Amino acid sequence: MKPNRRHLLSVLTAAALLPLKALSQSLPRKEVLVFYYGWYGTRAYSGQDIHWLNPDTVRERIADAPNYPVGGPYDSLDPAVIARQMSEIKSAGITGLIVSWWGQTDRTNDQLRRVLDAAGAQGLKVTAYVEQVASAEGVAADTLYLYQTYSRHPAWLRLNNKPVIMYFDRLMQDIGLDGWQKARVLIEKQAPNAISYVATANTLKEIKGRKSAFDGLHIYSQQFEGAETRLLPSLWRTKYYTDWVKAQSGAKVTTATILPGFDDRLQLDRKGKRPVIKREDGKPFRDLWNAAIAAKPDWILIVSFNEWHEASQIEPSTAFGSRELETCRQMSAKFLR
Repeated sequence: MKPNRRHLLSVLTAAALLPLKALSQSLPRKEVLVFYYGWYGTRAYSGQDIHWLNPDTVRERIADAPNYPVGGPYDSLDPAVIARQMSEIKSAGITGLIVSWWGQTDRTNDQLRRVLDAAGAQGLKVTAYVEQVASAEGVAADTLYLYQTYSRHPAWLRLNNKPVIMYFDRLMQDIGLDGWQKARVLIEKQAPNAISYVATANTLKEIKGRKSAFDGLHIYSQQFEGAETRLLPSLWRTKYYTDWVKAQSGAKVTTATILPGFDDRLQLDRKGKRPVIKREDGKPFRDLWNAAIAAKPDWILIVSFNEWHEASQIEPSTAFGSRELETCRQMSAKFLR
């Protein structure tokens, strides 16, 4: 019996396409993620001002923040505030949040529960940013808690079909690479091959040293690079992002971080000359967006939605209005298309 030539051709064609299909399925989904802080409290809602130092609603000033939020200080546990923020983030074309998390008994843990539901209602993704580090055992315990408590939520961010948990640079400062390796062994014993780990690496040297220990890396403290004066800023931006993304080659996800502005000089515990990045007319932020997009990372990360102490927020302020949210809306559409 002669084989059906048409059937044979279709089988061969399908076989040839299999590697391409597998490759496309393994590529990370593009994301625009914003660092988000849920540590704020007000007397009206929580009985005390938390992370708002001596707020003056008449003069519209906060003693430890250079800018003032539209509508004044708010409480991060207030469902109406969370709903408003999720709506703003969604409207800006951002796809998800990296939520600052300070431990199982901290107020940010309660806030994370509420954000997950509100973000999910908007179609946004969420992951936790582990910031409190005591020991390798503590990191393992907190990671397993997050995994077991939240990772099955439909809004939790995933990479290669595994929930993502992210770590601030304090992890490496406090316990080092050896401490992280120990923590990961403890995690994997209870949750083998179940989590995607993404951590901080602020320099090319740090990427090289940490890449094998994590599924992905990201910059957070970009202000030191960004505050330097450049002879040819456009050439610096191009090289900066190209080198950064290239250095991550081989990681399961590549990232590029952008920063709208920075000024932490009102933080009295930070000594010496501090880096300041002025927003000017908003063009520097747009320039960083364009350079980051051109470098073709998988994820673009924005520092931050509402870190008011460091004046890196894109949340509406009396100084800048919603300008940065509008920039994100335009640029996110360009990146994600």
